[in-house]
Amino acid sequence: MDKKDSMTPDTIPQSTPVDGTVPAGRKNRRTVVIGVAAVAAVALVAGGVCGYRAYENHRVSMARQACQSAVTDLNKAVKSYEALLGADATTAALKTDATSVRDAKTLDALKQAAGAETPGMVKCDASDKIGLDAAAAKADKTAKGVKAAAKALESAVKAVESSKLDKTVADADGLYKATEGNVQDEKTREALKQAIAKRDAGAIAKAVKSVNDSKAAKEKADAEAKAKAEQEAQAQAAAEAAAQAQAQQSYSAPQQSYTPSYSGGTSGSTSGGSSSSAPDFVPSSGGYGVEPDGSWHPGNIIQH
Repeated sequence: MDKKDSMTPDTIPQSTPVDGTVPAGRKNRRTVVIGVAAVAAVALVAGGVCGYRAYENHRVSMARQACQSAVTDLNKAVKSYEALLGADATTAALKTDATSVRDAKTLDALKQAAGAETPGMVKCDASDKIGLDAAAAKADKTAKGVKAAAKALESAVKAVESSKLDKTVADADGLYKATEGNVQDEKTREALKQAIAKRDAGAIAKAVKSVNDSKAAKEKADAEAKAKAEQEAQAQAAAEAAAQAQAQQSYSAPQQSYTPSYSGGTSGSTSGGSSSSAPDFVPSSGGYGVEPDGSWHPGNIIQH
């Protein structure tokens, strides 16, 4: 038998009435569906609002953490800069005199680097993400500036130290060249030469002192030797002068006094003849005589 022919009136589906009215059972089901849908919509809206708030709160929380991290980094940068500014190396470099460096411009750069102002701190007190992001960006920028200032300060300190060492090496080299042959111990100059080659400031300072001490010792020894030589020369000159004076006294002739003795007579003629007279004398000086011209000579005895 065909399945269609086996259907009974009870199994034939009922159709909607021709007048368009909805059966009461179906109408109740529609109301329930609409109500459920409305509740679901309300719940969805509420859930969306809550979800948005939760999401926004999460964003704000993340922004706050990022801001606090940036502020922490800024604090570290500031403390690092302040520690570098107060370090012994920086203090010593700032006290360096212009005559102690080879390039005085390094001191100007150091003063400028050390004069950077410490920035104000940034606070993460904004209530929204936009404000927190702005604070974080400011903290990041400030931290970068502080780190750059610290780096510049560190470089400036090293530049001053290097220029100071250059001056020390140059002065030591000048001392090494100037003291050639002018030290008591040549080993001191050799030690200075080695210290200069190593650019060791401590070793140079020690060697410079040794060279200067050796130079002073030689100058003192030379001065004492010179004074002794001058004294000996003066003593020798005095002795020679005394010997010469004594020799002159020994070889000079003694001065003796004499008195000639005259004897003679006169004869004459009263009768108109000529008359002549001549003294007869013998000098009384022992061994001295007189020449006809009146000069006296030893060993000559003249009688007339």
